[in-house]
Amino acid sequence: MTENQIESPGKVRRPGRWRYLIDIIVLVAVTFVLDAVIGAFVPAPINLEKGFVFDAMGKMLLVGVAWGLIRLRGETLADIGLKRPASWMRTFMIGLGLAAIIFIAIYLSEKAGFRRDLSKFKDVQGNLELAIFGVLYAFIGAGFYEEFMFRGFLMEGLAMLFGAGRGAWIAACVVQGALFGLVHAYQNPLGMAITGTLGILLGILVLASGRNLWPAIIAHGLFDASRFVLFYFQGPPT
Repeated sequence: MTENQIESPGKVRRPGRWRYLIDIIVLVAVTFVLDAVIGAFVPAPINLEKGFVFDAMGKMLLVGVAWGLIRLRGETLADIGLKRPASWMRTFMIGLGLAAIIFIAIYLSEKAGFRRDLSKFKDVQGNLELAIFGVLYAFIGAGFYEEFMFRGFLMEGLAMLFGAGRGAWIAACVVQGALFGLVHAYQNPLGMAITGTLGILLGILVLASGRNLWPAIIAHGLFDASRFVLFYFQGPPT
């Protein structure tokens, strides 16, 4: 990748590096508050279908908060990578190809005995309605939200905080991937390692795409959606 590919797409004057740290802290705080509010008003246990719906709604609210923080510091969504690609067809094909590669790699590794704990999705097996909810959630709550937040908002914020140079972007890519693995702790340590590695690979894809999130959004959404289709037919790995 070239230097131009990892610099800001715009020529606008950037806010101070600490502003990015403050925005990250604010968004994390809002996330915890939202989780607490939902936990207070939605009685547990909650079934998976409602879980998909409430989680997707909460995540879209967090996207709105992040967008507001981006606007307040004088930037646009293009600054975090949410911009029109040069070719939608090429972008889709890249996303489709990467999703297929990841799907095959994960499937074969599970057959070899390397299994994450995905038992929370066991009810998807044989339940068409729940599988459809899962597929929709894969594109909204995983593909779009996680790429927007981790490879977009968080990676740009960390890169600016670290100095905005080439090394800063590389460090930001690694850190966001590690944090991405951490938030998947429910999948067991192996799951954290796998998702953390995938987070770094998706971050590299974003950088190699000229800091464009769409290839990663498409790849992530298609991969997770295909997993719910697989879970419908044979359930998650045990």
